[in-house]
Amino acid sequence: MSHHHSHLTSAVKVIQTHKKDEPLVHHLKRFFAGDKKYGSKDRKQITSLCYNFYRLGKALKNNSVEDRIAIATFLCNNESNSFLQKINPILNEKITLNKEAKINYVNIDIENIFPLQNEIGEGVDKEKFTFSFLEQPLFFLRIRPGKELMVLEKLTNNKIDFHQISTSCIVLKQGFKTELLFEPNKEIVVQDRNSQLVFNYLQKPAVSLKKNVEVWDCCAASGGKSILLYDILHGQVKLNVSDIRPNILNNLRIRFKDAGIKKYDSFTANLLEEQATSHLNKYDLIICDAPCTGSGTWSRTPEQSHFFDAAKIDEYAAMQMKIAGNAIKYLKKDGLFFYITCSVFKKENEAVVDALKQKFHLQLLQMEYLKGYEMQADTMFVAVLSF
Repeated sequence: MSHHHSHLTSAVKVIQTHKKDEPLVHHLKRFFAGDKKYGSKDRKQITSLCYNFYRLGKALKNNSVEDRIAIATFLCNNESNSFLQKINPILNEKITLNKEAKINYVNIDIENIFPLQNEIGEGVDKEKFTFSFLEQPLFFLRIRPGKELMVLEKLTNNKIDFHQISTSCIVLKQGFKTELLFEPNKEIVVQDRNSQLVFNYLQKPAVSLKKNVEVWDCCAASGGKSILLYDILHGQVKLNVSDIRPNILNNLRIRFKDAGIKKYDSFTANLLEEQATSHLNKYDLIICDAPCTGSGTWSRTPEQSHFFDAAKIDEYAAMQMKIAGNAIKYLKKDGLFFYITCSVFKKENEAVVDALKQKFHLQLLQMEYLKGYEMQADTMFVAVLSF
């Protein structure tokens, strides 16, 4: 058996033993830990084949796993592929065709790659978004203010390939070990391109914020949005962060320490309960980066699309409405409420915003999809509301 056939057999084993509640990256780690025969090149190839398989979504579900892996590898690569040359040389001969021609050649309905087309918001190009599942998103870093020259010099001196998108945003190869070159959170933050743009409303000339803005990040998680806002406002901010998970807040404290953020308040809060925040004051700016399906990020984790239960959309939307509704009560008059998701589903985005506007008599200042499929990044949704 050739090593290519061995890789195919191993990939099939990974897929057939993969359970829907386990991230593929964790399942692969366990799989390779259980058999030490795989070298680094073997692991890389098998991993690639598995991710390619899940990028097909529900397409060709009646075909064998082996067949779907081969077709997915054909769709996800643009240059002659030694694996495909051995497994299916006919497909390899046509690998330089464009995506549309390839899809037609293997007779796939693209709606089967992402079958929840009717749930997608109106601001998203459905075809482009679906095609984005056939390529791995890029790896983005955000450079902290004042660290630009240092970071660029380190990259240049160490002969690291990178592409600079803006003063603060760079792209590196997937798998780059940032901690080997940089001090994470102090010099750089690992943050998707569109996550770096969620506060673009604050860059508008008409927007003026006072110093020491009182901010509440009500679903703070690891604090990435708080660090971003801290940098945008040049540290002139009084940060308050909360999450339902105490262990997450412990991780946040470590990250804030690395980022040089010393003055802030943190507390646990279950925003699904109306009385959970009765002790709070009012805030000038509230960040509600709501728990969501994450559908705008599924090109990074395509197994989530493969296993997703559509009924979860309504569950998330109901939860988002409760969280946002309980948080927005603490917004000052003329304050700014940022409702953010990494979802492309209308029920989680526009529908929640419409419900908030109606229930609380809010003014919508901005609403947009940050279209990751145009730049190999995550697709985000942002709405800015005010009383």
